[in-house]
Amino acid sequence: MKQVLRVACVMACVVMWWVGVSVAGFSLPPEVYRIGSLKDAQAKATSTNVPLVFVYSDENTSCGLARTATLDVMGELRGSALVIYVSRNDSDRIPQYVIKAMNSPAAGRFIPKTVAVNPKTGQVEMIIPYIGDRNKRIEEIRKIKTLIPR
Repeated sequence: MKQVLRVACVMACVVMWWVGVSVAGFSLPPEVYRIGSLKDAQAKATSTNVPLVFVYSDENTSCGLARTATLDVMGELRGSALVIYVSRNDSDRIPQYVIKAMNSPAAGRFIPKTVAVNPKTGQVEMIIPYIGDRNKRIEEIRKIKTLIPR
């Protein structure tokens, strides 16, 4: 009887942990800027000659696919682009050319939506919609690194 109770208790703990993990969103890495720091990010991107990448997502999402895809963008671009996280509450502070790109058919319907911009010209260089296949997604994200020659 004690063995059954022990197994049931362990299983309940595992289920509670799994539910907690699956409902939780994600935390932004420290090198990712929020839209409130856009001016600082633009200045740094211009001085270091790296793309400015806007990632529209929901850090409180319960969707594991969106969470993983968003973190893939942020992780792959670490050190080679400046990433700015954008949420739906930030719409009044996002540059119009980024909003237009994110609302275009090329950006797709699902999050994350990624828009790479040349910080010197303000020109949208690349739009990456959500891509379900992780290998293809990583391949597309890595193309951002080659947008601006150093």
